[in-house]
Amino acid sequence: MKRFIIILILILAIIFLYGRYIEINNFKIKEYTINNENIPETFKELKIVHFSDILYEKNYNKKMLDTLLKKINDEEADIIIFSGDLFKQGQSYNEEDYNTLKEYFKKMNANLYKFAVIGDNDTNYLENYKDILYESDFTLLDNENKLLFYKTEIPINIIGITNLDNINDLLVTEIDYNYSIAITHEPDYSDDLSNLGINTIFSGHSLGGIINLPFYGGIIKKNGANKYVSNYYKINNSEVYISNGIGYEKFNFRLFNTPSINVYRFN
Repeated sequence: MKRFIIILILILAIIFLYGRYIEINNFKIKEYTINNENIPETFKELKIVHFSDILYEKNYNKKMLDTLLKKINDEEADIIIFSGDLFKQGQSYNEEDYNTLKEYFKKMNANLYKFAVIGDNDTNYLENYKDILYESDFTLLDNENKLLFYKTEIPINIIGITNLDNINDLLVTEIDYNYSIAITHEPDYSDDLSNLGINTIFSGHSLGGIINLPFYGGIIKKNGANKYVSNYYKINNSEVYISNGIGYEKFNFRLFNTPSINVYRFN
């Protein structure tokens, strides 16, 4: 019995050290193919890189930002999407922090566009967040939409969701489209967005549940990600893709849930 307890303690210690010092400092690329008959022919093979939840803090490892930047740029994406929470709740930032983030976001390269939405943490630093995105050539979609043309007269409608206040207005455009993408920080909006017929939804916020147990999924849930936590869901005719995010909130720990960047190709 004593030997069993010692072995158990050692296993738990190894798991803790792995989650605290190894997994949380790794990056993973998750690749998806988006198949939808409504995607215009000319958009096939278009590549999107999606990342979320940097949750920057004062002692953030610059090596992490270097790795993030390199992995994003290595993909040579047509579109880069950031689904919010650049900042971390309760942190105090100065001009040096803002300039550092501005520098990294500016260096992210996309062939066509860079889009972002507002995360729940970003609202406390909103003017600085907007300034960083503006100076970095990101287009902030704050309950706004943009028709994206690519070698065709038929666009796709890209919608940035902060809340659902004027969502119906964002679906009505002067030029007809067949395919729509919604970018929202909190994935629990997905039921409402699916009911409106939006084809594809990109989200973050859940951090994959922090600890991911086999056959169960993420176990730590947050407001706004109580229902939808894992990587992928099919809701009615909508597909929902959730980024695991890069950083962490209260716990400097991840288990079987590596920080990740999503890469999508249209088909």
